[in-house]
Amino acid sequence: MARFSHLIACASQVVFMSAGAHAMASSQVLPSTAELAGHWQLHQQNRVCALDLLEQANALAGDVACAEKWLGDKPRSWLPTPDGIWLMNAEGTGIIHLNREKEGEYKGQTSSIPEVVLQRTP
Repeated sequence: MARFSHLIACASQVVFMSAGAHAMASSQVLPSTAELAGHWQLHQQNRVCALDLLEQANALAGDVACAEKWLGDKPRSWLPTPDGIWLMNAEGTGIIHLNREKEGEYKGQTSSIPEVVLQRTP
């Protein structure tokens, strides 16, 4: 009987933990374009490209030719996600998803680049 009680306790703990994880994942808030718009820098190792995330039409400005060299495609627009930012090409296809690491810092990778970091500039 003690073994059965222990199994019930463990099972209910797993259910509670997975329910909590689901609630946490679904509670992520989609940031607005206004919150993310502004001046940013895309870092790849010791190289930096200055980018501007524009609120209007989610356009991307700045040194997009620099970013294209690393990403393999020219980023033209961007989209906020609950856990990061997508950089998109002219056709609207995602080039790279940058995961939110902390306020003002997003990281991502492609098959050819181990890591790029997008950081908000003051």
